[in-house]
Amino acid sequence: MIVDEYILIKYIEGTLPDDERAQVDDWVAASPENAKLLEQVYFTLQVTDRVRVMESVDPEMALVRFKSKVRKQNKKVSLHRSLQMLQRVAAVLFIPVLVLSAYLFMQIGQEEVRMVEVRTNPGVVSTFDLPDGSKVWLNAGSSLKYPKNFWPECRQVELTGQGYFEVAKNPEKPFIVKVDPSYSVEVLGTRFDVSAYKDDEFVSTTLVEGSVQLNIAQAGGHVTHQILKPDERAEFTRVGGKLYITSVNADNNTAWRNGEIIFKNQPMSRVLKALTRHYNVRFDVKDKEVLEAIITAKFKEEQLPQVMEYLKLASNVKFKISKPAITADNRLEMSVIEISKE
Repeated sequence: MIVDEYILIKYIEGTLPDDERAQVDDWVAASPENAKLLEQVYFTLQVTDRVRVMESVDPEMALVRFKSKVRKQNKKVSLHRSLQMLQRVAAVLFIPVLVLSAYLFMQIGQEEVRMVEVRTNPGVVSTFDLPDGSKVWLNAGSSLKYPKNFWPECRQVELTGQGYFEVAKNPEKPFIVKVDPSYSVEVLGTRFDVSAYKDDEFVSTTLVEGSVQLNIAQAGGHVTHQILKPDERAEFTRVGGKLYITSVNADNNTAWRNGEIIFKNQPMSRVLKALTRHYNVRFDVKDKEVLEAIITAKFKEEQLPQVMEYLKLASNVKFKISKPAITADNRLEMSVIEISKE
């Protein structure tokens, strides 16, 4: 195993797999020069954190991030070794920490993290560029948050809903899509899709090109990692934390960004959720048996009545579309579609 600065950064942050962490442990113990290099990388990370705070970041958030990083650090190394290393580094960091503390004391409350949020309405797909040159497509009813200035050491965004990413390659700055505290997708440069609507029971990630790493937090703070290959789809269950990987046609899974809706052997329950977001309607299912039907279909620019006529033929259902009502404050309510067995 070749140990470089990038590997050491992941080692300090606690994101290396267990087998690679053990190899770095052996490498550090092999010579004083190796141990010294680890200390230098650790010191550089802390200084970078402090410069980042002073330039553009809310101090309280920066302290939380810093404390979290220290807690995760080097869990596989003995407490004695960890204390020895931290004591040596602390001797160098003592004065900078005091200076930073005074700075934070004066600055708290004066600056806020500058975040940008992009939202899409139901039935709308939007596309835009991030500050690093990465391109994003947001599906209907989705949102993406990102700092106006990405952190120096990584590029992190927060996704709710569904997004397709073409990430600008930068080997020194990982790109991270955060879905919730227990699930994130980490890449250097690639094309992939993440679906994480709040009302879905699962989070799915489909890889189109390149490679992505899924980071999944387990009980007790342990983080597991899973690498995806092109044309693989990972589904992570929100309840139970199970991960399932299947081979798919990635183009079908990402066709939504071109205005297409493709279902291949999908249960009606998923189909109706997708149609709800795409057409901004609500389904009133009278017979639960309807949700068990399996649908294969492809739609592009069809009106909702046309789509419902297809579902009627494909799954032996009947439907009734109500006209949207106007509320007392002049808002247009969603159309309700009543659907039941023939």
